[in-house]
Amino acid sequence: MASVVCKLDSSSVGSIQESLNSSYVVPQTDAAVFVSALSNGDEEQVLSALSADSLTNVIMAGLIRDNGLQSPLNRGRFYACHSKENVLEGVAIIGHTILFDAFTDRAIQAFAAIARFESAIHLLMGEHMNVRRFWSHYSSERQSPRHVCPVLFLRRREPFESLHRVRGLRLARRDDLELVVSAQAAMALETSGVDPLKKDPVGFRERYLRRIEKKRVWVLVRNSRLVFKTDIIADTPQATYIEGVYVSPEQRGKGLGRSCLMTLGKTLFNSTKAIYLFVDEENARTRSFYSDLGFRVTGQYDLLYF
Repeated sequence: MASVVCKLDSSSVGSIQESLNSSYVVPQTDAAVFVSALSNGDEEQVLSALSADSLTNVIMAGLIRDNGLQSPLNRGRFYACHSKENVLEGVAIIGHTILFDAFTDRAIQAFAAIARFESAIHLLMGEHMNVRRFWSHYSSERQSPRHVCPVLFLRRREPFESLHRVRGLRLARRDDLELVVSAQAAMALETSGVDPLKKDPVGFRERYLRRIEKKRVWVLVRNSRLVFKTDIIADTPQATYIEGVYVSPEQRGKGLGRSCLMTLGKTLFNSTKAIYLFVDEENARTRSFYSDLGFRVTGQYDLLYF
């Protein structure tokens, strides 16, 4: 971890902006906490801290396992918050997306203070009450979310028992890129209000192609048409987090999505203990779909888009 220390007050704003590799002391009424930028070599300690059962922990652990602690592929910087007694109080990634696991309110306040100097935030994601606490420390007149999406964190721990398998369900290939990119962009627009193919078409395709090359996208293509897809965002021994589940409009309500997820689930449970996903809190039909598949509501999360 970096070792330079400075105070988070008005006199140190410039030094923070100039030195994001430093450790920072956050003044409190009772004691100080230290926020340190993490570097490669700290992975074992951080992954141990992220072992608690939460959606954000699995996403952060997946990024570390895939890319290490320092990588432009993370699209953010990892930080740890310690008490003055060197007790870990939280871990966060702050950048394009903000995710955090904090054990104390002062750790949340410390991460919010660091985030105020980050200009490229697109998404804040976390457990409902923790996001509220973060926002109370972070918010300002300069910036407010353009879209807030309450979601439910769903989890399934039991392996799928069905022997039925969907013929043709496979890992995506490079030549599937345009099919899956179009579907993913439509879902992103529905969730976030932004079409990534208009905002950043080149970067969006590059990131999705990297996901395909890492064997994280599953598809079912029939007659050159995409009828099902889903993405594995994080893959750890504790849990696999999936999102971007898509079923073509003409196949919805026919049981195809259920069969594909059960087929894929049997494969995923060979190397993980649980499958995680989230659904829009207000989408009763989708909630019912996953409930019938044995997914149970485990928490309430918020997605704040900027």
